[in-house]
Amino acid sequence: EPMERRRLEASERVLGAEHPSTLVALGNLAATLGELDRPGEAEPLERRRLQAIEDTLGPDSEAAISTVWRLALLARDLGRLPRAEKLLRRCLTSREAMLGREHPDTLANLQMLSQVLKELGRSKEASRQAEELRKRGG
Repeated sequence: EPMERRRLEASERVLGAEHPSTLVALGNLAATLGELDRPGEAEPLERRRLQAIEDTLGPDSEAAISTVWRLALLARDLGRLPRAEKLLRRCLTSREAMLGREHPDTLANLQMLSQVLKELGRSKEASRQAEELRKRGG
């Protein structure tokens, strides 16, 4: 983690906050913190990364959707299930449009949404999502 922080600081200083290499370094630090079971520290970094990606590449870019996915997983880890659901729905809509309904990433998204709905106590809706997943081959 300290090395990832130094890389990020150097990239920001030399290249600027929205340079693609800086955004990669930001994502790497967030991923490291997530792996260290520190989602509360990772989440603001991912939010910052998402804002920069949306500003430069647009909200429907592959990089933005990938970051939304990571934010959804962090929200779930933090117990922010309504937030996770919202992010997963956004991600699912974009992935279905960009990748197709049967793409492995779309199916993983649908499975995670079903799990979050179940954790929210919305069993019927979770079951519908799980059935949709089965229909799509997931």
